[in-house]
Amino acid sequence: MNPNYRKPLILFVTSFALIGAGMACKLWHLLPVNISGTIFGAGMLVQLFSILWLIFVILKPKKK
Repeated sequence: MNPNYRKPLILFVTSFALIGAGMACKLWHLLPVNISGTIFGAGMLVQLFSILWLIFVILKPKKK
């Protein structure tokens, strides 16, 4: 695996923890709806950022 891919992929995988926490709080009514929705939305934004970062790393021209 290319070492440049490591950080975006780690960020992508760890964002599942935020999404899972937000979904669990919504399902089990642990936090108010606006807080659990914010946690879920933050996880989705982190995933979006990590996917865009990975696309940028893949498409970046290589230096010779």
